[in-house]
Amino acid sequence: MSMLPGFSLPEDLLCVSQDAEAGLPIDAITCALDRADSVLMLLEDHLDGDKPLLSNRVLSSVIWDVRGTLGLIKTLTMYGDASSVPMGQKGGAL
Repeated sequence: MSMLPGFSLPEDLLCVSQDAEAGLPIDAITCALDRADSVLMLLEDHLDGDKPLLSNRVLSSVIWDVRGTLGLIKTLTMYGDASSVPMGQKGGAL
């Protein structure tokens, strides 16, 4: 399998399907927000407890995961913005 330059991470391949409806994909955005919140909640619970601290490698992976999820949210939001037509351009009464 050949690797295209710049596609070394799953997030590099993310795009919104051309079959998707125009507008904000609110369900996908809400899901991504809940996913990031869950990861942060697990981390917060771990740090508040009397458990041994996680290794730097695990903490780095948690941060990387949340950053990736924020990237997904950004992609979905930009799609929603780009595919939405401002009210002034839809025609009809203003």
